[in-house]
Amino acid sequence: MTLPGAPRTSAARGPGRDLGPMQEATDLPDLFAALARAVVGALHADACLVSLLDDDGAAVRDVAAAVVPPATVDRVASRYRLDDYPLTRRVLHTGTTAEVSRSDPSGDRPEQEILAGEGFARVLMCRLALDGRPAGLIEVFRTEDRPFRRDDPAEVELLASFAANSYARIRLATKLETHYTKTIEALVSALEARDPYTEAHAGRIRDMAMALAVEMGLVGDVRRAVRLGAILHDVGKIGVSDSILLKPGPLSDHEWEAMRTHPVVGERMLRGIEFLDAALPVIRHHHERWDGRGYPDGLARDRIPLGARIVAVCDAFDAMTSDRPYRGARDVDSACRELLACRGTQFDPGCVDVLVDIVTTFGGERLEERLVRFAG
Repeated sequence: MTLPGAPRTSAARGPGRDLGPMQEATDLPDLFAALARAVVGALHADACLVSLLDDDGAAVRDVAAAVVPPATVDRVASRYRLDDYPLTRRVLHTGTTAEVSRSDPSGDRPEQEILAGEGFARVLMCRLALDGRPAGLIEVFRTEDRPFRRDDPAEVELLASFAANSYARIRLATKLETHYTKTIEALVSALEARDPYTEAHAGRIRDMAMALAVEMGLVGDVRRAVRLGAILHDVGKIGVSDSILLKPGPLSDHEWEAMRTHPVVGERMLRGIEFLDAALPVIRHHHERWDGRGYPDGLARDRIPLGARIVAVCDAFDAMTSDRPYRGARDVDSACRELLACRGTQFDPGCVDVLVDIVTTFGGERLEERLVRFAG
């Protein structure tokens, strides 16, 4: 399955390079997508793919891309073992660049097979170095079998050096945010431990919601709000008694009234914590309905914050595919059929379509890391 990438950027050689997106990136996949876009523009190429070395150094995995339509790049993050791609290994280990043409009888066969599969005629392969060490690969593609310029590798190296400067900043910011986020997740896990049927629920919602946010092309600050809102969406249940929360059968009207307070309770609990401000609308509104019949405020359609709409559909999918005291888990196909049946009434149609597409393609685990981040 393929996605179109960013339009051709106006970046040019010399002072006209478009470095802003790299300087503004808020996470590493965004940084590498911005790098890919800058490379595509500077080399007047049709696509660029950035891959990173696995921790064990045995393989590279696709992370980010930019592509000029009608060319396409697979959105699935493929993984390539270096033992199967000796030219990739040589570029990584030596720092030398390599250029492969699909029509060259003496060209590297594994790379030519990739070119044929992706619909490209030529690729320029350059090493990505971070913190002074080999970190991955930058591959620049052309649909026409036209050689790259002699100074193109130096241009890619220069753009990669700009990305390396932002890399340190983003890693530090990510480390600090991860510290806060893990503390929050630990507190949520303690809450979830009250109910063995929903343990790890917030983590699964987080992963699904972030995959939707990436696939829908949301910017970094919005994705961050989705992440935090997904983790904390049910924190207000701390105010719901165990007799209601763990009840094995249907709830009475009075019990439902108590249960429906949890979005407002959660929002009030966290109000005033600046780090969580952007997540509050997600927490308050994740039980609103597309048709306006949800709670607590009866918002409808686009008046519901997008992050809340994303969390709502992920929350419902996880609830259906998890065991509960009163029923067993549904399989993925059954849960997707139910989401589609509620598309346009309970749920945002766009969010349903993206989630169904993702889970039927990848399943329900480790979703975000299995998607290539495209330059927006």
